[in-house]
Amino acid sequence: MTDIPKSSKKQIPDAVLRKVESMDPVNQAAFLDEFNKKRKSGFMAFVLLIFFGLHYAYLGRIWITLIYWLTFGGLGIWFVIDLFRVLGMVRERNKTFAINVLRDIQILN
Repeated sequence: MTDIPKSSKKQIPDAVLRKVESMDPVNQAAFLDEFNKKRKSGFMAFVLLIFFGLHYAYLGRIWITLIYWLTFGGLGIWFVIDLFRVLGMVRERNKTFAINVLRDIQILN
């Protein structure tokens, strides 16, 4: 059985984590490999927010990025709000991705 790193456990919903822990080692390793390749970093999202306003693009939300730029970060208000929200947005994106990876692995089996 593959041991799930603590950093990954924090970003995977409990229901998905229970399912992954009950998988055979091959599928468990496939899940962890795919999740670790595609998960997003809170630090990187924060850096992209501070320097370029690209945090939404990093999270796969291109249209929101365009609106963000056109409004100059909501005249700065959106920027300040996102300073507090960006880590939660990354966490939610990673949780959604973990659910999708699990679903894909179950479909393939």
